[in-house]
Amino acid sequence: MKQMRKVTSPNDGTLKASKRKVLTYPLYVFCVLFAIGVLNSLNHAVLAGAANVMSKELHLNIADIGYLSSAFIIFFTISVLPSGIWSDRAKRKTVISVAVAVWSMATALTALASSFMILLFSRMVLGVSEAGSVPSSEAMISDYFSRTRRARVMSWLAAADLIGLMMGTIIGGGVAGLYYGAWRLAFLLAVIPGLVLICIVWCLREPRRNEADEEAEQALEDGSEMETPTHLSSLPKNVFSQFHSLLRIRTLLVLIVMQVFASFVVTGTVTYLSIFLQQRDTLGMSSAEAGLYTGLGLVLAGITGVILGGYVADWLGRRFAGARVLVCGLSFLLGAPCYCISVLVAVNLHNLGLYSISFAITAILLNMNTGPLMAATQDVAPAALRASAVAITLFVSHILGDAFAPSFLGWLASSFDPTGYHFAHNMAGHDLTRALIYAYPASLTLAGIIGIVGSRWMKADVAAAQRINALSSKISN
Repeated sequence: MKQMRKVTSPNDGTLKASKRKVLTYPLYVFCVLFAIGVLNSLNHAVLAGAANVMSKELHLNIADIGYLSSAFIIFFTISVLPSGIWSDRAKRKTVISVAVAVWSMATALTALASSFMILLFSRMVLGVSEAGSVPSSEAMISDYFSRTRRARVMSWLAAADLIGLMMGTIIGGGVAGLYYGAWRLAFLLAVIPGLVLICIVWCLREPRRNEADEEAEQALEDGSEMETPTHLSSLPKNVFSQFHSLLRIRTLLVLIVMQVFASFVVTGTVTYLSIFLQQRDTLGMSSAEAGLYTGLGLVLAGITGVILGGYVADWLGRRFAGARVLVCGLSFLLGAPCYCISVLVAVNLHNLGLYSISFAITAILLNMNTGPLMAATQDVAPAALRASAVAITLFVSHILGDAFAPSFLGWLASSFDPTGYHFAHNMAGHDLTRALIYAYPASLTLAGIIGIVGSRWMKADVAAAQRINALSSKISN
């Protein structure tokens, strides 16, 4: 008997190739936006790594470093709302391309700065430009990856910030310590990759709004491929009505309030961490050592926390609808006592090994919220308003949370030594410790309680967003 051969359609190869393309292109877009995120974080982290050396060369005091960081955050915050509105009304890739071009120029200007005022202006411009890329990137990712995988994907996207933070602090601290004025080279090194990425982003395919969720829902309904609609979900004509509708979402309010307290802690800590480690009454590191330790420590422990949080939230989400918000709350609540322990170990025991253990645990816990928080924001917001949801979350959390956190921490630390003698002689460790302990553990505790209590509203808010998306799709068709 002759062996029967399987008959294949001539279109099978084309179909398989098409499916591979569908699966790989979102990953390609993710990689591009991941690179944008790395450079975003790197550009403002270089200042933190080089701050101790820069302050000596440009005759800055400990409070000036806080003012520079606050200038970036304040102008980022002011700009993020119009950037989010623009992103929901235009091609996101256009917004990102413009943002990358401007922050590349702002970074180059920082390298040429010769005074505090020029540094201040360059940080303002950097804040304005970076506000354009964040809402657009998160909204694009949500349109390429469906709700079932969103927390994991957002966690990986959030890891870009930590990698950029690591690279920025290492480059800033390492290069700044080479010779007098070398810190300028550190900023110039951050400019070139941005110029390359402008062209790459410009060539990306702009996804339709809610594309991934619609395709996933259609596949569940009949297992068939979904025809690609050409509609764009309708938007409220009035901007104030748009934000009013978002602020009526209870889960979004919970996420915003949590982020207010959390960003207050994280931004101030990152701004002064390298300086803290270089004080002789803590661990007495050099500029290069502090930059390397801060960068590697934050990225290794931070990425562990970010990825772990995303996977835990997606796993727990199969059992509890509010899992993403709950994971955020628990990570903050557990992080509060760990934060106290890590700071006190450095200033009292001067033991690098014990400090590293407590620092790693704290960094893991404080980063577990990142992916679930980003994903939850996208889940509860209607598809046509996702960039605006990110924008209003960032605006409120920054303006009430970390816009003045570095300035406040610098002012509080300097109030314990009004003469500035301690900082001038690298003996400000105890001053910074008191400021950190007074300001931050209570903020983390409040964020944790709010997240745990508010997690019960997410199920209803996600269902409401899905109904709005379905209605918008029917109206547009």
